[in-house]
Amino acid sequence: MAPTPYMVPSEYSEEPISRTYQYRKVMKPMLERKRRARINRCLDELKELMVTALQSEGENVSKLEKADILELTVRHLHSLKRQHQLVLPQEQGYADRFRAGFTQCAQEVSQFLTTPTEIVDATAGRKLLQHLGACVRQLDCVAQNVQYSQQSYTPPTSPAGEGKNKAAPMWRPW
Repeated sequence: MAPTPYMVPSEYSEEPISRTYQYRKVMKPMLERKRRARINRCLDELKELMVTALQSEGENVSKLEKADILELTVRHLHSLKRQHQLVLPQEQGYADRFRAGFTQCAQEVSQFLTTPTEIVDATAGRKLLQHLGACVRQLDCVAQNVQYSQQSYTPPTSPAGEGKNKAAPMWRPW
């Protein structure tokens, strides 16, 4: 790679610096600072949420380190999951919206095809309606299977959590 016209000001000489050197000395530390700032900002938001949630449960939460925040969050989410209050229906919601949109589209196509016109061949229209009907039935079957599998699915537990007493209080150094 050819050196760029950028010069490094120094007492001894002005040497051109490469883009790699420029990235390593300037951009990489700046990007890392931004990344750490994002992590800290999200941890602060998570801390506010957890403090509010834990105080409503009657726990006293004072100063929390980053690891404490993450540990409390994981424990709280497990607690919500055990109480069946943690629901993640978004994936099912997308499937429901897709199915509803597809069904509506199939209905509009069927209305168009059943309107007497000379534009659409009757045989082709009948075959298309049969195909769309089969697709709608297939989507309904898939939706029923997904609902059944979600009711019987239990996600695996973390290997780190095995063998630990889940009721043990969190250790804090203060």
